[in-house]
Amino acid sequence: MDIKNSVLEKVEPYVLTVFVVNLDNVAKNYATVKKEVSSKAEVIAVLKADSYGFGAVPIGRRLHKEGCRAFFTATIEEGINLRRNLPRDTQIIILSGLLPNTETTMIEYDLIPVLNNSYQSNLWINHAKKLNKKLKAIIHIDTGIFRNGYSYRDVGADLAREHKDLDIIFVMSHLACADVPDHPLNKSQLERFRDVLQYFPGVKGCFSATNGIFLGEEYFFDAVRPGKALYGFSVREDKVGSMIPVADIFTRIVQINHLRAGDTVGYGATFTADRDMTTLTVGMGYADGFMRKFTGFGSGFIGGRKIPCIGRISMDYMVFDATDAEKDDLKIGDWVALTDDRDYTLERWALELGTLPHEVACRLGPRVKRVYVGDV
Repeated sequence: MDIKNSVLEKVEPYVLTVFVVNLDNVAKNYATVKKEVSSKAEVIAVLKADSYGFGAVPIGRRLHKEGCRAFFTATIEEGINLRRNLPRDTQIIILSGLLPNTETTMIEYDLIPVLNNSYQSNLWINHAKKLNKKLKAIIHIDTGIFRNGYSYRDVGADLAREHKDLDIIFVMSHLACADVPDHPLNKSQLERFRDVLQYFPGVKGCFSATNGIFLGEEYFFDAVRPGKALYGFSVREDKVGSMIPVADIFTRIVQINHLRAGDTVGYGATFTADRDMTTLTVGMGYADGFMRKFTGFGSGFIGGRKIPCIGRISMDYMVFDATDAEKDDLKIGDWVALTDDRDYTLERWALELGTLPHEVACRLGPRVKRVYVGDV
């Protein structure tokens, strides 16, 4: 698909930056994960943080078409949004669990809490008794990341018995160092999780997110929960390019400047022209998600030619050196691409910036218009 011709020309002329998401590629990445785990594990898609900035509702709807019937969100509010917009046959699981006075909301929207501690468990157990109903839940055991979850050191027969009046769908944990395949903590957490499951006979296990999935079959258990893999990211440098890129970013030219040697660019005059130059100012800045600390990194593309970002990123603008670009390609209102198919993806950009691609995607602000292509 020629995105520029088929999509960008239809964008309202007042929109300065667009994030083009290819839902067909999301579906292909979902299929890749399904193939990786074969029939050994259920694939539960992670749609938290508005699907890492890509749009939880359109992505959830497309994955439902692909056969996905269970989804993770981080918060109750995210879960409510999905419940209102997805078919009723989906399970929506809330990673942060429940808080006081949210029990009725969880029931109203048919949300399943992850129980991370005894406080949350008691809230849900007491509510189950009040309703005289066996409510669904997931128990989260912390096997070494020390963030959320019951400590693996506290797991025993007593913990399992305490939850006997709930319908425990599965027990889950989360790897701390799955992006480093040979990190010793991976094996330690794996053994701890196996030990934990012995106290929950007949209950399924869910251990791995994206990077854990690619550690191998012993990390699958009964369910896996890919997030970034669905959106084309691997994070592990040895796996970059293993998933299909899902999105491209385009931003409009709002100014063309002709500099002389010695002229400076942007706040703080951090860039000085060493020759006569042509620069482009585009309508994207840190208010749109490209943080000021990214100054001096990254590139754009115009007419297929790579142009470097120069000077400080400001709230609304970035500047590119377009001296070597074809002058016919430089027109106010035209688009500069911040990605360039598989050679310079959002993932590659993020690695160059020294950050995570999903941090960039999550930070894209409300002024960035999301545009979807593919089968919605």
